[in-house]
Amino acid sequence: MAVNFHSPEGLFDTSHNLFRLYNAYSIPSGHHRSISPFDLFPQRYFPTLVLENHNIHHITSDATCFLSDYDQFISAPYFDRASAQLFSLLNPPGLYTRFPFTTNHRPAVLNLSFANSALLPYFSSWNPSLPPTGSDHTALSIVLSTLLLKPMPRALNWKYTDWDHISTLLAKMTLTVPPVLLTPHTLNLWFDDSLAKITHLITSNTPSRFPSSYSKLWWTPDLTRLRRIYHHITHPMRKNQASPTQAHSVRNTYFKAIQSAKRVH
Repeated sequence: MAVNFHSPEGLFDTSHNLFRLYNAYSIPSGHHRSISPFDLFPQRYFPTLVLENHNIHHITSDATCFLSDYDQFISAPYFDRASAQLFSLLNPPGLYTRFPFTTNHRPAVLNLSFANSALLPYFSSWNPSLPPTGSDHTALSIVLSTLLLKPMPRALNWKYTDWDHISTLLAKMTLTVPPVLLTPHTLNLWFDDSLAKITHLITSNTPSRFPSSYSKLWWTPDLTRLRRIYHHITHPMRKNQASPTQAHSVRNTYFKAIQSAKRVH
């Protein structure tokens, strides 16, 4: 299903008059899916967002997941096609979107979100922590905003961080007590809240630094995650512990994401 959003005055403070949202669910059928990679990731020059659940597993979305040859055979064409059409995965790697009700299945990253190069500059956040809906899949929140509303990321000068002072503040910090009835959702909420408080305390007591002429202003946190996944795969491949096909797919995704980030900067 595709939904078009039109604006004669332009979207995201640009000349783009059209924004398209694809919402796709593919039914597994042996070694195929009911929606092909070419139908899911067409070539589009206007902002396009793809939300899909194809029941596929890939190293880019979950680096810690053990992938069988079947998993790689099914998922590789979709991620290769997405990379070729300059679609970037918005999911933070390893952040589960499905928590099965049965005990014989593990949580998984199944609900995948992709933005093409025309939409990526306006992507702000991807969050799976909305209230439960009764489904074993989590509800997702994706925030898009214009470049004028997106604050420049604050660069921190860790070299001059006063860790002794921060250690004293951390010792005095009081965090909320974990919930008595632990579920994956309540545990994630408690952990995210505690991590946010600790991170804010550290960053607010760390001085800022100014970018130098060698700074990569186009670099993003998504590229950092892709770089970690790239090195996580290529190192075992040198020891014949990872398949060349898998490493090639991750490498293409990483370097094409770099090209896309430079292009839209």
